[in-house]
Amino acid sequence: MRISIYFFIFCSYFTSYSQEFFDTDKIENTKQIEELNTLIAQNPSAENYYYRGYNNYLNKNYDDALSDYDHALSLTPNDFNIYFSRGNLNLKLKDYKNAIADFSKCVSLNKDSQKAYFNRAFAERKIFDRTGAIRDYSKCIILKPDNLAAYQNRGLLKKELNLHKEAIADFDKVIEMDPKSVDAYQNRGISKAMLNSKDALADFNTAVKLAPENAETYFNRALYFINFKIKGDYCSDLKKAFNFGYLSAQELIIEHCKK
Repeated sequence: MRISIYFFIFCSYFTSYSQEFFDTDKIENTKQIEELNTLIAQNPSAENYYYRGYNNYLNKNYDDALSDYDHALSLTPNDFNIYFSRGNLNLKLKDYKNAIADFSKCVSLNKDSQKAYFNRAFAERKIFDRTGAIRDYSKCIILKPDNLAAYQNRGLLKKELNLHKEAIADFDKVIEMDPKSVDAYQNRGISKAMLNSKDALADFNTAVKLAPENAETYFNRALYFINFKIKGDYCSDLKKAFNFGYLSAQELIIEHCKK
């Protein structure tokens, strides 16, 4: 089968685990930083540097946060939480190699930390180490079999590698856990289409039903008809995709829809 020149939209986004704390009030965080400045002057402990680093992170003072985490680790070189927080900071800074190093240290300190494997996989994918990322998502799934995001992300990686049968198995698990996952239906439909499976259309139809105002669902269903030369009212789908904001559909409307 010759692959069409029209490409489906991959309909999901890779995510990472966030920090463990949730105080995001900038004024309050600034106050805490000032208090920690005083504490550190009196007691420059790893804990105080760590908490000041985290508050600097929340206030987007990333250079200061990195300096604080480095100071904390110089005092407590085997602290899982500090490495995990610095790894998240390196993700934010798009310093993926150092993020991988931090999460690798986390794994060495706690081989059962599924969140460390998950975040390392996220960073590995960013440097195109898909094999490493798949391996870490798989480890994460072993440790936490109900981790929907790990199945979703691993499925996307397998789809990128054209391992469509394996990708479908991952999207099956996502749908089993979340029967209303529009992204999982769309991505499974794409993998099925690439395998020339006739039931791909059912997944695209379900995605449209679940998200009737989502431009991507209509666009991908239209591409399924066009790419595989299947008769159907794909022009209506293209027009809906365009009306819902996917402007790239206009080119296909001009090319394929005469009226």
